[in-house]
Amino acid sequence: MSEVASMLGNESRLILLQLLSNGEKSVEILSEESGIPVANTSQHLQALKKTNLVTTRRDGKRILYRWEQGPMKDLFFALEKFAVFSMAEREIPSNAAVSSTKQNINYTELQKKIKKGGTLLIDVRSKEEYKKGHIPEAINVPYNDLLTHKFPKTKEVIVYCRGPLCLLSVNAMNLLKSREITVSRFGGGYSGWIENEEN
Repeated sequence: MSEVASMLGNESRLILLQLLSNGEKSVEILSEESGIPVANTSQHLQALKKTNLVTTRRDGKRILYRWEQGPMKDLFFALEKFAVFSMAEREIPSNAAVSSTKQNINYTELQKKIKKGGTLLIDVRSKEEYKKGHIPEAINVPYNDLLTHKFPKTKEVIVYCRGPLCLLSVNAMNLLKSREITVSRFGGGYSGWIENEEN
């Protein structure tokens, strides 16, 4: 338990595991999607493999990484849930916190907005992640393409990414606000949508 906990106590390795939650990927793809240099990505993956958190298979000249079989999914999402709970417990009310909360919508609010129409739901993950699965009605505009994408001025934009701890959608919201676009964020992300759909 100590060895596994130590392995998961690293932000870069958690990012890589989160990216692998949608299926197997090569070192190069993981490096590109995470922003972690290839050499460091490879080192982290080797460490995760030694702890049996990930496994590999060869595809021609490429080595593809994926989650190890077993309760890996339960372990990772339990950790994510507890992190969200811990953040909520430690939150200190302030004007800034209230302002930030108003810009975040929950699952029920997102459903209502989708049914009502007049909104544009944007998945800011990579094209590969989007193809693996996304929220119905969402279109894919990867984060790096947000600056050049043309948004209709008549619609409210809602952004989301991988899950509640994914900062990509936070950065996306701030970027779009700087372009004077009306935007809010579905904080639960794709994993939060899936969890609510299954319950």
